[in-house]
Amino acid sequence: MSSILKSLSDSFLSPSRVVRHLRHYPTLLRPYHPPSPKPQPRRLFSLRHSIRARYASLPYTIRLPVSTFLTLITWFPVLWFLHNKVFQLMLVNGPSMYPFLNTDHYTSKRSDIVAVKMWKARYDVRRGDVVVFRSPLDPEKVVLKRVIAVEGDVVQTRVPYPVDKQEIAIGHVWVEGEHPEHSRWSYDSNSYGA
Repeated sequence: MSSILKSLSDSFLSPSRVVRHLRHYPTLLRPYHPPSPKPQPRRLFSLRHSIRARYASLPYTIRLPVSTFLTLITWFPVLWFLHNKVFQLMLVNGPSMYPFLNTDHYTSKRSDIVAVKMWKARYDVRRGDVVVFRSPLDPEKVVLKRVIAVEGDVVQTRVPYPVDKQEIAIGHVWVEGEHPEHSRWSYDSNSYGA
């Protein structure tokens, strides 16, 4: 205040006149305070930080299952795509492909595990390939057989097929199991055709 009065008195105003003049402008008599900053709107990252802080305060026995669950959820679409479109692991049950698969079928209950390529599986099927498909007799079952003949081939059939020779139509294949006692253990193209 004294510095203001001194500066005003130097400018040819009397001190009484200056005080009277300052009464009409009360803001000049108060000390200066800078305006407070406006409060920032709450942002999502602050919510994220509070969630992380609460999560970090949880005991380890709770955090471990939660983090495992979240990891599995994030990987689920990738695993689903790989399982349904790229490759799949399957168990082989039954003696149909003996002795190639399930070599100890008669002595143990163990099953062989095969990796099935599913990426563009319908293309490039050749004689001798082992293929997996839904059984025409029971669509709930998936069967595994060896391709004996492809389209355009003539195949010598086995019992119980009604004719001795069959020409394979376009877009079809002839599949059979490999068991020595074939007709007893294998339901294949000899049972349901090409």
